Amino acid sequence: MVKPSYRSDSLCLYQQALDDFAIAPLLTRLKTYSDADFDAAWMNLTQLELESLTAILIQDFTANLKGKAIAGYLNAIRHGSTNIPPSLIQRAFTPPSIDLPANFPNVQTPRYLYGDKLRWIPDRDKTDWGVATGRFYSFAPHHCAWAWCYLIWLDKLSPSAAITVADIAWENDLKPLEDAA
Repeated sequence: MVKPSYRSDSLCLYQQALDDFAIAPLLTRLKTYSDADFDAAWMNLTQLELESLTAILIQDFTANLKGKAIAGYLNAIRHGSTNIPPSLIQRAFTPPSIDLPANFPNVQTPRYLYGDKLRWIPDRDKTDWGVATGRFYSFAPHHCAWAWCYLIWLDKLSPSAAITVADIAWENDLKPLEDAA
């Protein structure tokens, strides 16, 4: 059950929302999960991968809702039970299809051209920028969809230029450099 919050700190509210909706326990479970098919300790999951996995699992659960399970959970809630029948929680997750889209190559036209000056949409203080020198169409696991990905030749003043000359980025993570100012 969602608990009302009286904390004003937005980070605390965010964490409480993760707890209330059982996302934090899911993140923790994924971070330490181990069975014959998957061992998180061996996989060295990054935070981005962990968050993407969590989002994919939630999306998959949402897409595969079954009336029997919903009725069972509702029955358990109404009777104050936290014991969910095992038959309701045993379900097979089907991985998203990574087959090329049926309409390939007639897919969404790439937003940027070779030579466009682009920058990453910043999620922190620093961000990189450079020139699009190539692109490819690939499956974006974090979106469970196909998307354009760009090869960006970094500007010499870009923060990551000290360690690499080029990087790749998904189209939705980029914007024209002119819009950055």
